[in-house]
Amino acid sequence: MTAAKSVPPKGWIISGSHPNWYEIGYFADFCHSGSRCVRLCSIKESVDGFGTLMQSIDADGYRGKRIKLTAFIKSESVENWAGLWMRVDAGREIVCFDNMQTRPIKGDTDWTQYQVVLDVPENSTSISFGVLLFGNGSLWLDDFDLQFVGLDVPSTDTMWDRRSCGIQYQNLRPTNLDFSQGIRKGSQEFPIDATPVGWFKQKHGDGDVEVGLTNSSGGGAPASAFVKVDGAVWGALLQAVNADSYVGKRVKLVASIKTEALAGNAALFFRADAGRKLTVCHDYMEGRELTGTNDWTDCQCVIDIPEGSDNIYIGGVVNGNGRAWFRDFTLTEVSGDTATTGKHGTLKETRETTSSASEKRQHAEPINLDFEDSDDLGKEAPQRLPTGWIASGSHPETYKMYVDAATKFAGGKCALIKSHGARQDGFGTLMQSVDAEFCLGKKMRLSAQIKSEEADWAALWMRIDGEGGKVLGFDNMQRNPINGTTDWNYYECVLAVPWGAKAVAFGVLLSGEGKVWFSKVALEPASDDVEVTDKREILEVRQKPVNLNFEE
Repeated sequence: MTAAKSVPPKGWIISGSHPNWYEIGYFADFCHSGSRCVRLCSIKESVDGFGTLMQSIDADGYRGKRIKLTAFIKSESVENWAGLWMRVDAGREIVCFDNMQTRPIKGDTDWTQYQVVLDVPENSTSISFGVLLFGNGSLWLDDFDLQFVGLDVPSTDTMWDRRSCGIQYQNLRPTNLDFSQGIRKGSQEFPIDATPVGWFKQKHGDGDVEVGLTNSSGGGAPASAFVKVDGAVWGALLQAVNADSYVGKRVKLVASIKTEALAGNAALFFRADAGRKLTVCHDYMEGRELTGTNDWTDCQCVIDIPEGSDNIYIGGVVNGNGRAWFRDFTLTEVSGDTATTGKHGTLKETRETTSSASEKRQHAEPINLDFEDSDDLGKEAPQRLPTGWIASGSHPETYKMYVDAATKFAGGKCALIKSHGARQDGFGTLMQSVDAEFCLGKKMRLSAQIKSEEADWAALWMRIDGEGGKVLGFDNMQRNPINGTTDWNYYECVLAVPWGAKAVAFGVLLSGEGKVWFSKVALEPASDDVEVTDKREILEVRQKPVNLNFEE
């Protein structure tokens, strides 16, 4: 039996790109358990966006832990895809995220338990979770649960693909350096071949690489790990560590290595990355590798961890055929008087800095709103963003963003956001973030001229951020987005900037596929009698999850 529709369960809200295109129903006749389950279903004949049933909790009490969200979901006629999702935020930044897009729910399915596993870094402020339905269909939901899990349960975080490679295995701090915690458990989604807890295996080239643990004394806890290469170019046993605790410091990696019949060599592996495409400092013991057969030999590497680094790799590597054992790893801060090792242990002045690769600059006031301080580009060049603007969103790398020399509005330059590659289910935005000081206590109007071509969903948006990234105001045209192909039109968002606000973020976004152009952007005070356009449902951030079985 169905109860009242479109009223979210206690503690939950309906959100998404098109929340008004979805409704909530309550059922008691075929729940997974208990006396009531919830249905989320589309009510429009053709839906290009998504709806989600969600809630948000404070990260306090979860920081430094790995958590698992589970729920039972039943689907019917899901044409595009659906998924359980969870997101960890640190203020305005998304630090961990998974929405099952790589393993989606489609079509008709019976009750099945799904899971999402994420780490909650020490700087996290909130955790949001729920179920999303992209496009048409129906989902029945029951028996949500959120619990702590150990590091032997692999993270399903998808944010790693825009950060350092291998970061999906990242630990919040060095883990199991003495190998006493044994072998981790693999899973069907993240198979891990007999690697120690907290570690993962890498290899390059055809052939085999075997890793495992051995006892040095024939009893007690495992004391060393081995890497055996047979036919591959190289094999490595690595650990990824969050760089936050080490940024701005000089750090030493120490371990002992034993080798047997090496055709190539063995060495420690120590590297700091700032994003997926920028290795900033490293030492692989070039010129100091072990060759042939050696008894236990103490080795060390010393490198700097520059500002902007997001990940540190530690471990051991075997180049060419042979076997090496590694034990007694330590990772410690050292003084600046300690010399770095290798040719790239410190960041040279001539090299690209980490901040230039990863920093999102916050301006004192909006700049280059007319795109005149930008190069005219006759060809697509997504790396040439307009001056003062940054690319962001859930999947910015799947969109091209640049000043389009071939298109103008009233003689003025315009920016273009366009999808490229396979069908996009995330979004990209061209945006700025400015200090709120210049507009405190005022109503601010963001306006722009926008046109679109075959756009799934596009919008002008503005957000007011407070202390710690708390959202004080937000409008992204959620109730009246731009769809399909449209000519130039004027759009605006109006939000109040309260005293205590820290930042004003704004831009244009494109969700899914298509193109969107925008020009004549303005951010200026509005009179007191102008109504604000913030129509979002206010999501209460609670201390812990509520009503996970929908019985309340």
